[in-house]
Amino acid sequence: MQHSFIFDLNKCTGCQACQVACLIENELALQRPWREIHTFNEARYPAIPLFHLSLACNHCLDAPCMKYCPALAYSRDPATGAVIIAQDACIGCKYCSWVCPYDAPKFNPAAGVMEKCTFCNHRLQEGLEPACVALCPTGALQIGEYAENGNTGSIPGFPETGIRPAIRFIPLREGTRAPEYSASPAGEVMASLRDRSGNSPPSPRAPATKIGLKSEWTLAAFTLIAAALAGMAGAKLLSGVAVNPWAFLAAGAAGMGLSTIHLGKKFRAWRAILNWRNSWLSREIIFFSVFMGLAALYLLVWPGSKLIGGMAALAGFAALFSIDKVYRVIPQPGLTPSWHSAGVLLTGLCLAGLFSGNGLLFGLAGLVKLGLYAHRKIRFQKQGRPARPLLSLLRVGLGFALPGLVGLEISTGAFGYAAAGVMVGEIIDRCEYYLELEVVTPRRQMGTELEKQLEAMVRAEEVV
Repeated sequence: MQHSFIFDLNKCTGCQACQVACLIENELALQRPWREIHTFNEARYPAIPLFHLSLACNHCLDAPCMKYCPALAYSRDPATGAVIIAQDACIGCKYCSWVCPYDAPKFNPAAGVMEKCTFCNHRLQEGLEPACVALCPTGALQIGEYAENGNTGSIPGFPETGIRPAIRFIPLREGTRAPEYSASPAGEVMASLRDRSGNSPPSPRAPATKIGLKSEWTLAAFTLIAAALAGMAGAKLLSGVAVNPWAFLAAGAAGMGLSTIHLGKKFRAWRAILNWRNSWLSREIIFFSVFMGLAALYLLVWPGSKLIGGMAALAGFAALFSIDKVYRVIPQPGLTPSWHSAGVLLTGLCLAGLFSGNGLLFGLAGLVKLGLYAHRKIRFQKQGRPARPLLSLLRVGLGFALPGLVGLEISTGAFGYAAAGVMVGEIIDRCEYYLELEVVTPRRQMGTELEKQLEAMVRAEEVV
């Protein structure tokens, strides 16, 4: 039987009794609650509904945390439908929190593993309600059986992602708890919503905090090293360019070491390959390990073997493809393009052309990267997002203009400047990728919806 939460938006007062009940029942730290209360229209803008949303893990029938966990640390209790983390199998990679659109899995830094709502599975097995349900004073939170198509309409703060969450909403009745306009003229009311420097209301959108350059710089470094090494392997295969085997292997070992730093349980890192059937993270690690093994054979044992060299290059670019796919399955707001100028597969091809002196390959890959980069910056400018013009100018100047001016002839001294410029440009682009990565969360989705309603109000007032 698949249990399901039932939440009545009309009854919740935001009292946080459910959150406190969860904290006590599961002996949790106050800083890491498994259940959170999100308030829509907390500032009480007029004519916009005010309601609270109590969310924890929704024990989705197509749970992405369970599907993509590289260590196979997740399982489902067939008797209750609860999705459970085996903490003795978790490696603390945080990937489950990246792919969860409801921000349910939380990292416990003291234990080095992930944790989340268990549906109070121990209580369900005894025929009891979860603690949050049992102590909800208004009956806003209940439990029942899962029903397909149980939800009607879109709920701000609850992204629709098609993963069949085990929660059913009783939506707001029209006009419920919408703050009324003040007695002052409508123009004065709208003026209070406007930012002093313009005609738009202040943005309530919360920034993404799941993934960022500051927290994931080691992964940014690893992905760049992987792209450079795959490009070098491809270059040696294409033109027989000299490669120092020990420097190559040392860089690969350093990259693998960097990739484990963010793990909560580093000595369990071997478990990351277990979910190779479903997880691109597992495939990335497997392909990169195979790549380094074949590269060692190619560079140290059979340096003239086109077969071994081709297999090594193929494994390297398969690892780059897998790295890009790791980030593609993360739920992101809006229409996210499939290709990104900082994608490591494209970067690897570009560097293969650079290191081999193949102007055609470098030029084609570079033009694609330049087009994608320019398109993104123009889109950011239109959306009012940070476009970082000075950094963008540096990236374009060093990464594209400089090699175009000095050429790619490896035998000339100018090649070193071109290669350095390209690498600096790629570092800038990859760092920007992590800085700009947006991830769907209830708070972000709620803020985005409120922003849309505020903008609609401003436009309506301006028409009047």
